[in-house]
Amino acid sequence: MEWRLRGGLPRRATLLKDPTTLFIGAAPEGINDMPTAAYPVIPDLTAAGIVVDQQPTWLIPAVEDLERLRAMPGSVDAGEMRSLLLRLFLRDSGLYAIASCLSPLCALLLTPFLTRHLSAQDYGMLTLLTTTLALLGPLAQLGLGAAFVRLYHQQVSGPCERHALLTTLTLLVAAFSLCVAVLLAILAPGLSRLLLHDADGVPLLRLAALQLFLQNMTMPAFTWLRACGRAALFVVVSLFNLLLNPALTFLFVGIWQWGDVGVLLAACGGYVGVLLCSLFLFNSRVRWHISWPLARQLLIYGMSTLPASCSVWVLQLADRYFLLAFGTLAQTASYSIAYTLGNILGPLVITPFSLAWYSALHVLARQTRARELFGLVFRWYCIVLLVMAFGVSLLANDVLLLFFPPSYTLAAPIVPLIALSNVFFGLFEFFNLGIVLRGKLRFNLLLLPLAALINLGGNCLLVPAFGSMGAAASTLLAYVFLALLACMVNQHLYPISLDLALYAVGLLLGGLYYVLYQWLLPLDQPLFHWLTTASLIVCYALSLWLLSLLSGWKRK
Repeated sequence: MEWRLRGGLPRRATLLKDPTTLFIGAAPEGINDMPTAAYPVIPDLTAAGIVVDQQPTWLIPAVEDLERLRAMPGSVDAGEMRSLLLRLFLRDSGLYAIASCLSPLCALLLTPFLTRHLSAQDYGMLTLLTTTLALLGPLAQLGLGAAFVRLYHQQVSGPCERHALLTTLTLLVAAFSLCVAVLLAILAPGLSRLLLHDADGVPLLRLAALQLFLQNMTMPAFTWLRACGRAALFVVVSLFNLLLNPALTFLFVGIWQWGDVGVLLAACGGYVGVLLCSLFLFNSRVRWHISWPLARQLLIYGMSTLPASCSVWVLQLADRYFLLAFGTLAQTASYSIAYTLGNILGPLVITPFSLAWYSALHVLARQTRARELFGLVFRWYCIVLLVMAFGVSLLANDVLLLFFPPSYTLAAPIVPLIALSNVFFGLFEFFNLGIVLRGKLRFNLLLLPLAALINLGGNCLLVPAFGSMGAAASTLLAYVFLALLACMVNQHLYPISLDLALYAVGLLLGGLYYVLYQWLLPLDQPLFHWLTTASLIVCYALSLWLLSLLSGWKRK
């Protein structure tokens, strides 16, 4: 079955079938007025505080013949195109950044407080508990949140069917989450020795099981608000959780000194607050009705996203278990702090760009100079990524010295590797261009698991010999492979001219500037230190800008 776009261009009636991209934050205004699909992205699950299926997604239709898009109305001249690009990647990304950064930045600001009130061993155990929940939580949800968004916009109509869809989603999430939570509580003694290397971790694992259930039970409310386009309510409920959780953490950990137990109880308290808000919203707006045919569709579609979710978890978090197996809880805690700092590019740059990018792809593809415009976006996106990664690498040691106990400063050399890993992941987001426009998202079901396998292999080989540096190097290797393979696939599906030489030279310059920074930097002279740091960041940004100008002149 086919239907036609304006201008007579045929398009498949079915939309893209691979909703594996997850973004943190509230859905932007007008989400229901735009086409929607899901795209793969690696969220910061340890810092986000929001479960996987609470993230906004879009379903974007795949067009069979991209070249015929040029015949469609909507082409604009060069001046209007520059204005469009500025609006999409400055104003829109800025709005997205505010929404997507709230949760991870709040968690990052809370991290120094936790490291000063918890021992390194306790913080390492907390890290492993969070890592475990980041895997079990999405598995217990079975990808039902992404399936709900798709069915809500495509296959159900009218308030009765949509209320039945929400009720069915809530029942399925509650059933599977309760089973996983009970199983986790029963197996806590064995898992404590296996995962935490500590028999005293049983109470913590049982509290984590309660947190998993409460966390997953908040997912239906967030997903429903997002699908309905109720951005204001979404933000209010999210902010309520963000305010309640830190307040309880300060009380339980800072005042009452409950340690890891206080952190988990504070998280549970935040989710209970969200659940109370959800019950009020549901009882006043929703008619409860269960539909078993909808349950079957939710399960079939949701479970198809699990391989990507598991691959994301392996890429982002699995190295913590290797560090504990071949090291200590204190080493795992130090690595987690460094990883969080290096991963700051995600909420600050990559997620906002991705949100704007995936909603702008088809707008740009309609232009007569679409490939040239895509190359221009790639050039400036690379510059922003490289400058941000360079700045994070230079400032990492200062941030660790200022906000964290002295023992955590040993992890500073890891931050540049993690920041560079995020650069390559940012490139992977761009290289999804051809995969998205051609409607070939099944490639991502291959690329992500392959990168996850490389990460696992690298951890097995490098962590025993090099510890935390080996784990960071494995992460970088996996992301480099992911970006390069995605680039090859993109050039096969939708070839465009990319300034890869500019990117390579920019990486080399960044390395040289970083070596110069390490050679010049005497930490006992603060004024000289800060002047040197600021000067090198400015010089590196100017160098990349000049390289971009030279590349543009050569092309002309």
